[in-house]
Amino acid sequence: MKTVHPSIVLGAYTWEQDSLPRDEFQIRCKDLYDAMDQNGWKAMFIYGDADEHTALAYYTNFVPRVRWTIAMIPREGEPRLLVSMSSRDMPAMKLMTWITDVISGWQWEAGFDPWIAGLKGDAPIGIGTIGMERMQPRLFKSMEKSLGDRFHLSEAQGFDDSKRPLRPRELSLLRESCEVVKTASKAMVKAWRSGVNAEAAVLEGERVARSLAAQDVRTLVSLDGGKTLVPYRGEFKPTGDDIVVHFAVKVQGFWSELFVSASKGPNRYPKVEAALDALKTAVKPGAVGEDLFSKGIQALGTRAIHPVLTNSFGRRIGLSLDEGCPLRADDASPMVAGNVYSLHTGTRDDKGGGIASAMVAITANGAEVLCDSRDALKD
Repeated sequence: MKTVHPSIVLGAYTWEQDSLPRDEFQIRCKDLYDAMDQNGWKAMFIYGDADEHTALAYYTNFVPRVRWTIAMIPREGEPRLLVSMSSRDMPAMKLMTWITDVISGWQWEAGFDPWIAGLKGDAPIGIGTIGMERMQPRLFKSMEKSLGDRFHLSEAQGFDDSKRPLRPRELSLLRESCEVVKTASKAMVKAWRSGVNAEAAVLEGERVARSLAAQDVRTLVSLDGGKTLVPYRGEFKPTGDDIVVHFAVKVQGFWSELFVSASKGPNRYPKVEAALDALKTAVKPGAVGEDLFSKGIQALGTRAIHPVLTNSFGRRIGLSLDEGCPLRADDASPMVAGNVYSLHTGTRDDKGGGIASAMVAITANGAEVLCDSRDALKD
């Protein structure tokens, strides 16, 4: 779910070695070394930025707060991180990753050229890449100039995040993220029930999330009873007897989210919750997106799916808010044990709308519910 990126990025940006010890990254990086050996590459470059950094975070634990970062990982020798921040920031940046050689990318010739010159072999020396399609043209030209004819870049295949189940330590961190989004959403509902308007309630939820060390908080809120959802505007207008909010938080690199609908009167959209329950019952290893979509539509009955859900009842979530495998009518991707999905259902009419959601981890025999939007409604 895309919304406005915060202008000030806070939270706990450190490498929690108790949760993710160094051996975890040795296990993860085996994929990179295998790809290098199979293709004859001497190194791999992994690019990430503040908006999308899934692969970068997975292999290095580094999450860019602003701009971009390039991980340069050789088959032999020491890896280096080039971070688009000043040299003054580097001591703090080194606390986020197992890689010890972290330098400012603003001095490109001093940071990139000597490292790349240390790769030995007959020209052209092969280098695999991940995420380079996101690189700004100006930065890519600087890299091409430094590489010259001696090096050749090849896009690495087989690193699609949608095919990689979460490892046990990752799942533990994602559970922590789910606890934060649940607590923040509950605080938001409590504030709204106390009498503040929707936007003020969302700010209270965001404050609670940041107090719990959330690295990023993104929200959408309805100002028309659930018919539409918009980013924060700061208008603080009365919003009636119903509120619908999308709340997403990132904790230690992992995203969780909830759609929360609350009302001061009776629930006008009971089929939304029925559809969510139908999805939660049906998810399991081997379940296919198009079949789950059909179950969601059947549970909604004559009501159409809420347009904010972009004709989908969910998708994978983890180091990225959207890791693919959407639960749509045209998706045949089977669920795999170890994957985590955000499930969401909703509808609207002329009077308003309602949306409900849950986070589930696919297990060997079914699914574990990590959080449910209805938890936020409980006193």
